[in-house]
Amino acid sequence: MKTSKFIVKYFDLIRIISAVIIGFLLALVFLFFVSDDPLNAIKTFILGPFASKRRFFNVIELAIPLLFTSLGMCFMLKVGEFNLIVEGGFMLSGAVVAWLASTALPPGIPPVIFPALLIVVGALVGMACGLIPALLNIKWKANVVVVTIMLNYVLTFASTYILRYWMRDTSVTYLGSHKLAQNAKLHTLLRGTDLHTGIFIAIAAVLFTWWFLNRTTKGFEIRVTGNNRSFAKYVGINVASSMLLAQMIGGALAGVGGAVEILGKYDRFLWVNQTGYGFTGLMISVLALNQPAAIPFVALLFAYLQIGANIVGTTTDVPSEFVMVIQAIIILLVAATLFMESLRKRAVIKLSKVEGEVK
Repeated sequence: MKTSKFIVKYFDLIRIISAVIIGFLLALVFLFFVSDDPLNAIKTFILGPFASKRRFFNVIELAIPLLFTSLGMCFMLKVGEFNLIVEGGFMLSGAVVAWLASTALPPGIPPVIFPALLIVVGALVGMACGLIPALLNIKWKANVVVVTIMLNYVLTFASTYILRYWMRDTSVTYLGSHKLAQNAKLHTLLRGTDLHTGIFIAIAAVLFTWWFLNRTTKGFEIRVTGNNRSFAKYVGINVASSMLLAQMIGGALAGVGGAVEILGKYDRFLWVNQTGYGFTGLMISVLALNQPAAIPFVALLFAYLQIGANIVGTTTDVPSEFVMVIQAIIILLVAATLFMESLRKRAVIKLSKVEGEVK
């Protein structure tokens, strides 16, 4: 009785945990086939992120940009839109912020004001990126998936254009911007690591997302619009406004993430290709069932897997790309609606029989 109730109540959580475990185990099996020393590769993959202080904090450092992009995707999916613009918005915001911090603005702006100003600019750039496909979808019924996939390429090329023609440092042999003003950078929290004060901004973003979606009228309207637009219209919710607001906030969060990542971890802007943070954020949001409270844990899991894979790739004969096997298996199992469905049905039937006997 208690077991059946638990399965029915927490079925989605059980499915996700099972998918993670299966994906992890299959990845370990994969290592046995591709490595000449599989036991060492497995040990390195599992324990590598905990082998030193720097590696451990690398996990947290990587989770910071993933938090922003997954929170941005959370807003997009909550309103029922598969808007993928967080990838391009993240990169373009980073490029604009780097241009302002390295070339356009005077370096003498006070340390606290300078990064705060740049983060606001990053949010506005990301918001504008989220606004474009939202307007195209609302006004002309453009397919938001197609629009954002293509627009991501446009924003990527725009970012590289800014790098090449607005802020390139020709004194270095690689493609990079001039150095960011020291006053613009976020402070490092721990010596010997790249952990920076952006972690506090990321935590604030998580709290804001949870509060806005669960404790405000606009958040309620966004959730109702995402669940059933016909019902939302029937009860008087402005569906177009909710769709627009959610995608603008989602884009703004991605923009803040791009600004925080550049100001926290880089001395120059070096991105010439898409970062991949946006698409990983989509996977995290889906895996977390679009629940802001669960997103930090899933982001840390993905960061742990990626850092472990990077360590394996540099210290063993296994390519770091094998982590994509884990991610693909997990997402496929979570997306498969019939995965473990028989377990839920058996629990429901058993619970119904018990309750029927009680009556």
